[in-house]
Amino acid sequence: MDKFDEFLRQLLSNPSTKTCVSINDSSKTIKAMVHLTTKNYLDRNGDYYKIIFTDNSFLLIMPSEKELYYADRIIGKILEIKDNQIGKDEFLTYNGKKHHLGNKDDYQYVLQLLVGKPTEIEGECHFSDYFPVSGPKEFLSLGWLMVTNERADINCQIIDQNNVKILNN
Repeated sequence: MDKFDEFLRQLLSNPSTKTCVSINDSSKTIKAMVHLTTKNYLDRNGDYYKIIFTDNSFLLIMPSEKELYYADRIIGKILEIKDNQIGKDEFLTYNGKKHHLGNKDDYQYVLQLLVGKPTEIEGECHFSDYFPVSGPKEFLSLGWLMVTNERADINCQIIDQNNVKILNN
């Protein structure tokens, strides 16, 4: 079993609000964790996990790619990107980086809420993903939560798996 599979197995063996994860040598406690899929990735075993930590940082776990993506904080709404641009503009610039539209008009479904309350983590949402034209892998995911219709924008960067480990479970 490789490092990624072992990390995911440990994480899923007993997820709770007492689970602590070290990310870049900083201890994070899980606030909420959800197992998700989307309509555009359903046919490609496109399930994934999202974790919100008590400090409002975020981890995206992509089992099919064996990749982890991290953000120091959940953005909510990126003010410089307007609602009418999402999924329509082929290119967007954010934080000085040019991003191209790579996943248009998708819809996220909850497979299972693993930890926390439904109001503490993203559930169903309509979104589009943008990816950098150059540089390291990242997600610029822009969309709206179905329950509140509020924007649910996230910008997370790929993180080296050696910098992520479970401290206790």
